[in-house]
Amino acid sequence: MSSVSTPQQITGPQPYAIGSPIGSTTAATEAEGITFADVTRILKQRKLAIIITSIVLYVLVTVATVLIGLYVPAYTSEAILELEPPRTGDILMPVESEVNTQYMEQLLKTEAAKIKNLGLMMDVVSQPEIKATRYYEWYDSNVMEAAVGLQDDLSSAPFPDTQLIRVALACRDKEEARLIVKTVVERYLGMYRDQTKDDMLQQTEGLKDTLAELENELARKRGEIRRLRESSNIPAMELHRLEARQQVVVLRIQLNELDAAVAVLDAQLAGLRGLDPSKIPLTHEQELIVEADPILRFWRSQVENLDVELSALAEQLGPNHRNVVILQRRRQGYYEKEVAKREELIVKVRARQIELLHQQKAQTQSMQVRLQEQVKEVEAEERDLDRNLMVYLEMLRDEERLGELIGEVELKLTEARHAMRDKSRVRLWLRQPPQEAIEPSRPDYKVYLIGGIFLALAGGIGLAFLRELTDQAVRTPVDVARFCRLSVLGCIPLLEDEEADVDEIEEAVRLAPHSLIAEAFRRTRTNLQFSGPAESQRSLLITSPSPGDGKTAVAINLATTLAHSNLRVLLIDCNFRRPAIREAYPGTRPEGLSNVLIAEGKLEDFVTKTDLPTLDVLSSGPMPPTPAELLGSEQMRALIKEATEQYDRIILDGPPTLLISDATVMAMQVDGVILVARADENTRGTLKRAREQLEGINARIVGAILNGVRVRAGGYFKKQYREFYDYVSDETIPAELPGPPTEPDTDPRDKA
Repeated sequence: MSSVSTPQQITGPQPYAIGSPIGSTTAATEAEGITFADVTRILKQRKLAIIITSIVLYVLVTVATVLIGLYVPAYTSEAILELEPPRTGDILMPVESEVNTQYMEQLLKTEAAKIKNLGLMMDVVSQPEIKATRYYEWYDSNVMEAAVGLQDDLSSAPFPDTQLIRVALACRDKEEARLIVKTVVERYLGMYRDQTKDDMLQQTEGLKDTLAELENELARKRGEIRRLRESSNIPAMELHRLEARQQVVVLRIQLNELDAAVAVLDAQLAGLRGLDPSKIPLTHEQELIVEADPILRFWRSQVENLDVELSALAEQLGPNHRNVVILQRRRQGYYEKEVAKREELIVKVRARQIELLHQQKAQTQSMQVRLQEQVKEVEAEERDLDRNLMVYLEMLRDEERLGELIGEVELKLTEARHAMRDKSRVRLWLRQPPQEAIEPSRPDYKVYLIGGIFLALAGGIGLAFLRELTDQAVRTPVDVARFCRLSVLGCIPLLEDEEADVDEIEEAVRLAPHSLIAEAFRRTRTNLQFSGPAESQRSLLITSPSPGDGKTAVAINLATTLAHSNLRVLLIDCNFRRPAIREAYPGTRPEGLSNVLIAEGKLEDFVTKTDLPTLDVLSSGPMPPTPAELLGSEQMRALIKEATEQYDRIILDGPPTLLISDATVMAMQVDGVILVARADENTRGTLKRAREQLEGINARIVGAILNGVRVRAGGYFKKQYREFYDYVSDETIPAELPGPPTEPDTDPRDKA
């Protein structure tokens, strides 16, 4: 017999528990990240663990603080150094630098870093007075280890927005702390003075070398200028450059005029190119040229002479006389020759006109080419002259610049020599010598104890969230809905937390109808009824991912609860390997489902009537050789169909889904499947695999029931227990409760 024994704790209002409508039990479709509601739930659920963990951590912090103060306190001794900014024109100050805030901060950080130089630390720990300290003995009198340790322990940093550097060390002995800091500061100031003197000396020698190089460069440059002056007449060169520049201007003006002439000729040629040669007009000069042709003049004189003769002969003989006609014919022949000759001459004159235009254009273009070559030659000559003059001017500028540099270097060299004799040039000074500490710097009780509160609280909350994030068990309805994507039909409390007198959870609804467990099953029944139409819930398979999840107890109590609502219910034990219905109902016949499936009888022959008139049970019967094939056969389908015709609800108690295939083959033959999850035992992955396996065969999953939920102080069920039992106290329950009506005339077993 299955029982609920695994504890589970629930805190805070659970929307999927008793009192929740089915409308709120939808499977989650959101991402599996932590939301604000999850944070609130975790804090409420694990507040006791957070408080205890925080208290323990704070006690440890307090004890550690006291132990540090008693056995390993630290006393801090500090010295203050002041670094003056570089003076304007200081030899050690880079020329391109300015004494601004950023530059000064860099100098302060550099000096602070130099103080912790390993070489200086080794020099300090090598001093006899330091070797006599316990600090040195702590490092087994090893110079290198002591130097490295001092480098780590020593604090050297500038104060913000000041010119001060703080050098501090914390030791268990206040006198040793003062001695070590004093030695470090003194040794470093000595090194700083020596280094400053060396730097000035190097700068002075460098300036001397630079001055000698500049003087040599100036002498060389002056020699080059002298040789250039001797080889070139600079004034004549400048005059020649001016003449060349003027010549370029004149040549370019001529080029522009030629460009205009070429443009005019191109325009004339373009105008003539598109006309008929016969239509090109002649100038007066061209007409005179044509008329002056001797042949044309000869033919014209012949025509004129014949005109005179014709006029005289026509008056004598008449216009129609034979001699007149002959003479007219001769005159016409001469006239035609005159016309032909004139036209010939006109054509030649017009052709000659176009040819002359082309010749003029060619001549003009030839002149352009010659002028362009002249311009190039003159410009090249001008560039050479400019280049020579630029070289000369650049040499003069170099000479002037070298003279200025020599003057600056001589001035700096003079300042450097004075600076070497001026002790006030040292810019790092000791402004506060180290003193013995009055109070320990470690531990700082205010910081340790106040900070310990936040540390302990953060540790407690962090541990709670770590436990939540690493916990993969299904513990709450939220886990079922959110991580496993299943609607939660109900939550069944743990039997051990039930105050009613119930020995086995299978008997909770039958023997303790007023218990909270019975009420949880009634709420589950209500949610189930509202999850879909009644026609889609006639046959329901109750299964679970693993054995021991309490699916049989859920099937029995759910069937009993449905029977209490005046529905005729048939409970079938389909778990051939581990049948449990007969243990819950001792009077059940040993024959059952397997006998019906192998056709040894009909359904009504093996159904057993229970003490509840509307509830019948069918045991599993003898173990068949192949349970999966038998449960997936057509006989099983026919049995379910026949049972749905006689009963309102068919509840099938099936085997675990992930162990054997019996539940999978049965899921295809029922209207819906209900998954039972054991709180605190089933993991999220296990429940998800069971869901995915059923969805893979397109089975309809109605929802899930979370079984074995344990009460915790401050949790939802704890409050629900108190309110429920106060509400259904003995004073409010009637002495006798009416039983459900029976319908003996519709009982199929009575017909049998």
